[in-house]
Amino acid sequence: MISLLKRLFLIIFINFIDLNIALLFSKIFIIIPLTFLAFSYYVYKSDKNISSLEAFSFGFFVDLISDSYFGLNTIIYCLTTYFINQNANSFKLFSYLQICLFFGLSASAYVGFSQLIINLYNFSYVTLLVSSFANIIFCFFIALIASYFPKRISIKL
Repeated sequence: MISLLKRLFLIIFINFIDLNIALLFSKIFIIIPLTFLAFSYYVYKSDKNISSLEAFSFGFFVDLISDSYFGLNTIIYCLTTYFINQNANSFKLFSYLQICLFFGLSASAYVGFSQLIINLYNFSYVTLLVSSFANIIFCFFIALIASYFPKRISIKL
């Protein structure tokens, strides 16, 4: 129970940072979905397979706290959880470069899907392209920090 509360508070904190950073980066057409990347990292690093019910409830919780349409994060979190759980053994064979590319491109797919739902008439390919490069670079940056400072960044799940 305490583990679940810690994860919920961590998601709330990351979502708060995500909403504040989104205001700064929106002027230069960059969207970095920190909440989605944090949940994807949790699913990736988890020792057990995350159930679809847990992904659904986390997605619904993120929908509640982020003022987005109900079901948007829920669908994406369930699909991402399913894909990561199905390819868990394949990820063990991948290098850090391939894993960073996967998470950067999955964050770009999240941005594209959410922008398609939210801004149907105002969809911007510039935002999608710039966000794709920014998400991949962000994932590389996080991987470099984690590899150079492994003891200080280690997060217990």
